[in-house]
Amino acid sequence: MIVFLDLDDTLWRWHQVCSSAKESIIQAHRNGHKIFINTGRTKCEVPLKPLEGLPIDGYCFSAGSEILIENKQVLYKPLRPQIVKALIERIEPMNLGMSLEGSQKTFQNEVNYEIFKKFAKDDRTGAGMMVHHHLSEITEEDYHQIMKVSIHYPEGSDISNLIENLPEGLIFTPFKNTGGEITNCTYNKATAIQFVKSYYQSDEKTMAVGDSENDITMLKEADISIAMGNGNDHVKKISNYITTNIDEDGLKNAFKHFGLID
Repeated sequence: MIVFLDLDDTLWRWHQVCSSAKESIIQAHRNGHKIFINTGRTKCEVPLKPLEGLPIDGYCFSAGSEILIENKQVLYKPLRPQIVKALIERIEPMNLGMSLEGSQKTFQNEVNYEIFKKFAKDDRTGAGMMVHHHLSEITEEDYHQIMKVSIHYPEGSDISNLIENLPEGLIFTPFKNTGGEITNCTYNKATAIQFVKSYYQSDEKTMAVGDSENDITMLKEADISIAMGNGNDHVKKISNYITTNIDEDGLKNAFKHFGLID
C-alpha cells in the first residue's frame, strides 16, 4: 500500500504529531507500506523537525506541483512569473490578505502580515513557525519559484469576481470560508498520487487520509479514502471510512481498521 497523508489537522495539529500517529507510521512502514506526505503547503512551509524519525518515503508539496521521492526532486512546476505578477495586480487593490507561496521563499502583503500575526497569537496551524517575507522584498528571481497564491479575507467577503475571472489554467480552492488558494489546475493532490504510482511503476493500492476541501481530489483518487473525525462534512461524505479525531488516535485507528498495523 502507498499511503498519502495530509498534514494540518490530519497528521499534525499546530505542528505537533501525536505519539500514536508516529508509532503507527513506523509500524506501517516496517510492514512494507510506503508513506508519503501529500500537502497543499509548499516545501519551505513544512518544518521538518516535527517529522524527524518518521520513515517518510516522499513529499508531495504545493498541491502536487512539487514532488520529492527519497530526497530527490522528481517534479517541479512553479507558476509562470507573468501569471504571478498578473495576480498581484488583481488582488492588491482588493485589500485582501495575499501570500505568494514559493518552494524556497514565501512572500505576503501587509494585509496578510496582520492576519498572520493574529494566527500566530492564536497558534493557529502553527503559523508562528512559518517564515514569510514581505511582498516588497520579492526579486525577479523569486517570481520563478512561486508555486501558488493564497488569499485570506473577512468572513462574508465577496470574491466571486476574482474567482470567476482567474487567468486561464488556474483554479481556486477554498479553505473554510475565510480564504483559499489559487493553483495550476493541471496539478493537485490526485495527480500527485498518479505521479508517484507511475514513478514506482506500481500497481500497489493507495490510501489517502485527509480532513478538508483541498484533500477531496486525493480522497477520490485513492483506492481507500479516509476522513478524519475532525474533518468537514463534504470530506466525510466522499470517503470510504471516517476515523476518530486527530487527538483521539485517528490515524492509528484508521491504520488498524484497514490492517496496515496490528
